Amino acid sequence: MKSIRFKLWTGMMTLIVIVLILLWLFQIVFLQSFYTNMRISNVKNEATDIVKTLATESRSEFQNSLDAFTFNNNLSVELLDKTGNSTYTAGSTGSSMQMPMMRNNNVRVEVFNEGLLGKTVSIPNTHPRFGNKFMMIGIPVKAASEISGVLIINMPLAAVEETAAILKWQLFYITLILLVASLLISYFISRSFTRPILEIKKATDIMASGDFSVRIDTKKQDEIGGLADTVNYLGQQLSKIEQLRKDLIANVSHELRTPLSIIRGYAETIRDVSGDYPEKREKHLGIVIEETERLSRIVDDILNLSQLQSGYNELNKSRFLISGTLETISKRYEVLSEKTGVKIIVQSLDDAFIEADEARMEQVFYNLINNAFSHTPEGGTITVRAINNFDKVRFEVSDTGSGIVEEELPFIWDRFYKADKTSSKKAVGTGLGLAIVKGVLEAHQAIYGVESKINVGTTFWFEIKKILL
Repeated sequence: MKSIRFKLWTGMMTLIVIVLILLWLFQIVFLQSFYTNMRISNVKNEATDIVKTLATESRSEFQNSLDAFTFNNNLSVELLDKTGNSTYTAGSTGSSMQMPMMRNNNVRVEVFNEGLLGKTVSIPNTHPRFGNKFMMIGIPVKAASEISGVLIINMPLAAVEETAAILKWQLFYITLILLVASLLISYFISRSFTRPILEIKKATDIMASGDFSVRIDTKKQDEIGGLADTVNYLGQQLSKIEQLRKDLIANVSHELRTPLSIIRGYAETIRDVSGDYPEKREKHLGIVIEETERLSRIVDDILNLSQLQSGYNELNKSRFLISGTLETISKRYEVLSEKTGVKIIVQSLDDAFIEADEARMEQVFYNLINNAFSHTPEGGTITVRAINNFDKVRFEVSDTGSGIVEEELPFIWDRFYKADKTSSKKAVGTGLGLAIVKGVLEAHQAIYGVESKINVGTTFWFEIKKILL
């Protein structure tokens, strides 16, 4: 399997090679023709402009312009009248240059004839003796809208070829430098890109093996750095989930083991000891039934919580009166209130309607009140109140119990979490009550919270949208 570093390096080098090939193609294959055509076009345009000034300038000024033109462009010109006689020449006239070969040359005649027809032409030519390449250009000369002659330009192409050759060598050295530089730069770039990716892969492999403590140390502020931060955050969350899983297994095992042990113990006692004694047998059977009911409540709560958290349990919303629901709930706690010595007070609104799943809302109140009974000593008070708050109804369940320390408040909604681990009072609930409350309220999209002070009491609250009649 090819590594991502090799693929990235290969891709960058392929791109660079393609660019260099295109550069060579245009600079070597097309350079000379492109440069030649450009030079010829510039010479034509400049010569045409000079010819146009013949009618407005004096003869001497026109000749000076031609002399400067030939000198600046390293070429030679010859001005012919309509009969083909030379009226002025400028530029080089040595044996290796143009002028001697212009006198009796078929190309010269062709250029002259085309010029008399009003055409600007350019025809390549070669020196018959030395083999030098030239471009012979014909520019028609007009006087009073009539062609009075032809300006013939002999442009040597040796300079163009020399320039192209110099550019080729220059391009050769540039190519070598670019190849070496690109090899090094692409290697370091691919390495800098792939190193953090390999570190991320290594970290995720360790996480996949079950070790969520690994972290990625990166200072990058780009997308790769963001990915590393996300993986680190994932590791933190997985660590929390793993710890919660362990705690859940331990707590569930503990919660289920206690009633199962009691049931087994009393069942064995009934079998071996009290089976023949009706009074003892009935007492022991009553304990077995109580523990069985407790075990059933734990299982039911686990199922309810799983349904809420999975989202499979749809809410059956309806409109109902708050006061009736709270009064029904309070009556069910009269026996427990007398037994524990904890007074329960209900303060409800007579005319407040809400739209919610009534059965689920009863479950919320049962769990909150059960939790309050678990932490309120004898002689204490539990207050359930409904408060009219503009378009919402605020519900509060307050107790005068031991309270919860501030550091533990964020965790009390977790499954089987026990804020008061040293309490010797037997809990009325199953350890899942507040987790179920959280699931029901979040399913209703209600806001909720808790306020508590040590040795003063705790208040759980939530708000539900009120139905305006």
